[in-house]
Amino acid sequence: MQISSQKSAFSNEEATPVLIVGGSLVGLSTALFLSRFGIRCLLVERHTGSPFPRAGNYNVRSMELFCMAGIEEDIRREEWHEGQGGGVLLAESLVGKELRRLTNFFSEEGEGDTSVSFPVRRSNIGQSQVERILQAHARELGADLCFNTEFLSWTSDSGGITAVIRDTISGTERTVRAQYLIAADGSHSSIRQRLGIGVHGPGFMTHQVRIAFSANLQTALRGRHIFLCYVNNAVVRGPLIVYSADARAAVLMTTYHPALGEREEDFTGEQGIKLVRAAVGIPDLEVSILAAHPWELAAQVAENFQQDRVFLVGDSAHVMPPSGGLGANTGIADAYNLAWKLALVIQGVAHPDLLSTYNTERRPVGQAAMEQAFAIYTHMWADQPQETLRSSSQASLPIMDYLTIALGYRYISAAILSSSGDNDLYEDPRYPTGRPGSYAAYLILEREGRRYSTFDLFRGRFLLLAGQDGKAWCEAAKQVAESLGLALATYYIGPSGDYLDVEGRWASAYGVTASGAVLIRPDGFIAWRAEMLSTTPLQVLEQRLVSILNNRKFGEDE
Repeated sequence: MQISSQKSAFSNEEATPVLIVGGSLVGLSTALFLSRFGIRCLLVERHTGSPFPRAGNYNVRSMELFCMAGIEEDIRREEWHEGQGGGVLLAESLVGKELRRLTNFFSEEGEGDTSVSFPVRRSNIGQSQVERILQAHARELGADLCFNTEFLSWTSDSGGITAVIRDTISGTERTVRAQYLIAADGSHSSIRQRLGIGVHGPGFMTHQVRIAFSANLQTALRGRHIFLCYVNNAVVRGPLIVYSADARAAVLMTTYHPALGEREEDFTGEQGIKLVRAAVGIPDLEVSILAAHPWELAAQVAENFQQDRVFLVGDSAHVMPPSGGLGANTGIADAYNLAWKLALVIQGVAHPDLLSTYNTERRPVGQAAMEQAFAIYTHMWADQPQETLRSSSQASLPIMDYLTIALGYRYISAAILSSSGDNDLYEDPRYPTGRPGSYAAYLILEREGRRYSTFDLFRGRFLLLAGQDGKAWCEAAKQVAESLGLALATYYIGPSGDYLDVEGRWASAYGVTASGAVLIRPDGFIAWRAEMLSTTPLQVLEQRLVSILNNRKFGEDE
């Protein structure tokens, strides 16, 4: 794919609003989200793609974002177990003694109320499959995706970034001018290191190797829908991931010891076959090793996710152990949070100061996710020395249920107008409060005899919802949005409104009365709410929206 031929106003440099470095899951998600918001971007990746099916569990939040980006249906067609999800098993081997079985990933079976219904369900699908889908849709929307392209250097000034990139096949170098640079270049991010941004956390934990293999696992599964099996026996310890509906393709991850002379190529032959057979539990299993790839298991978070016009997303911002895909899902949410803000700033609707809320909002979430991933990992199957685990406070943290990790976090920033002192980072999404900074609760709605969800109203734009006596909020919002050039939809809920609240949960789920209103951001988080109708709704909404778009703290929820 060729880089856009558009020229910079500075010189003959090629120009793009956003340059993304790194073409794996999070970099591609960022490219897709930006393209969906109408922002051109150039993505460069020195490799051709990801050969391993990493990050197979995509939570409800990630699937919501993929749905809004228009790729959910493609993912459903390729997800594993024909959409049945699959469970998580701790066992001596896939055919051996079961030690524990988990549902909802890391919530003990039967514990807690997990019956809450969501309009979008999670998915199990390999990262390489998702990346292929992301590539196709991003390109269709106009993103320039350049693989086999190396990011060499960059300089920055008050107006943007000037970068030099090189085609690794032809050796041709090019200069690109961008307004913003996004680092999606992994855990050893050269961009983060060049910026001098430090990292905190437990850090390096152990060397790991991924062994991709082909074998008939139907007998071992015995009809169980097992997505992931944590294996623990005398020969091998680590997760075994089955990533095809016919149970013939899988990956085993386990520890290896380069200090003892073990090498990557050792796992592509008899040693790899031995470990796979021990993990499956069938001594004479026919196994074909496809590839082996070493990596470092670590847990750390960058001190800052932004420096001037450069932003860190995904593993460049936070690295965490493989505990239910928390790293991948957190990275996808990073990408969306940054994308809608960049879009508003580049389009001239919001002030550039809005971009500082990316770090303010996403770093605490990344920190909490890393701590949870580390606690889950060490609790279930870590083979680290106990003195190492005891030295890390994250190892003893209470483990939240997976749904709360996915949807229960709250944002606290200048792009959220909330009550002073309301600084709770998490709340149980099963019992929504409607507080600004929390995720907008799902309501079952009805219109002309058809059922909908509030999620059907989320379309990557601002949204104002009002009660049946709050129509004046909607009329005011339309006027304000037009004056600001802001895409904003309005609906009022009630028997005579745009939608009927089928379960009668509007007031309790959003903390408002029949005349109240809530302002929801393009990412589905509540930016502001008014418990009841104001005598001056036009002025109130204008003040609030200007405050949010200009990153200036104005006031509390009404």
